[in-house]
Amino acid sequence: MAVPDFQLFTSLRYDPLLTSLPINTVLWDKENQAPSPFYILPFHRDRMLQAAEHFGWTEAADAIRGPAGFAHLLKKLNEAINTQSSNPLRVRVLLSHDGSIAVESSPAALVTEANLYPKRIPPPKAATQMKVSPLTGGALTVGDSDAVHGDPPTIEAWEVIPDTVRTTPSPYTSFKTTNRDMYTAARERAGITDLAQKKEVLIISEKDGEIMEGSLTSVFFWRNGKWTTPSFSSGGQIGTSRRWALENGLCVEEVMTVDSLVDGEECWISSGVRGFGWGKVKLP
Repeated sequence: MAVPDFQLFTSLRYDPLLTSLPINTVLWDKENQAPSPFYILPFHRDRMLQAAEHFGWTEAADAIRGPAGFAHLLKKLNEAINTQSSNPLRVRVLLSHDGSIAVESSPAALVTEANLYPKRIPPPKAATQMKVSPLTGGALTVGDSDAVHGDPPTIEAWEVIPDTVRTTPSPYTSFKTTNRDMYTAARERAGITDLAQKKEVLIISEKDGEIMEGSLTSVFFWRNGKWTTPSFSSGGQIGTSRRWALENGLCVEEVMTVDSLVDGEECWISSGVRGFGWGKVKLP
């Protein structure tokens, strides 16, 4: 049997801030539960496990399955990352078909607790109406420029641009692998040359123009009074922060098409490295 020419991977955040947040490890197995600087690590393990099982990589799946597999992954991270460092990092975990794990890291931008674990995703300013607000005890209203405690900041919006070329859904768009030519090409078309740029490009399916995801992020649009993320059936990935938002009731999942986008509309993007960030759609 030929050796696969790709690896599975996930990108996550290392941040000492997370060690003070009990929510970050509430879902961990009791055997491994302790303050941790690695953001939503069980979801990162799960996404790699799902991918390994999909591709039939038995050794890879066995290496990270169950409490023992999770502990093995955590050990690899602790060996590779200086967990005494005060500097946040983008950590890339690569899983090969034979079960070997490699860890790479690079600097990451500072974010707040509210970016990583928001109490809610704030509605667009245009959707905020003058009305009695349960968030203020029914006595006051939350106006267009007001924020609720725990909201992620809405400063310097990300520019979110739909790709001009359609992408064919495949296992390489549904699961995170190093086979990423379609994402690289989309970013080049959008003029994104650096991870530090506050720009993201939307991957659009050739199937009826359905929005799949961002090139490095999950995306959320305000539809029918709710934050809505593209359906997994459209061909994008089950992102880790996307899964957290769905499981905590911050959004719903539905099929959305590129022709529903409005120039300048507010949106949100999220990732396992930066958490949740505010954006605005820019149409070509």
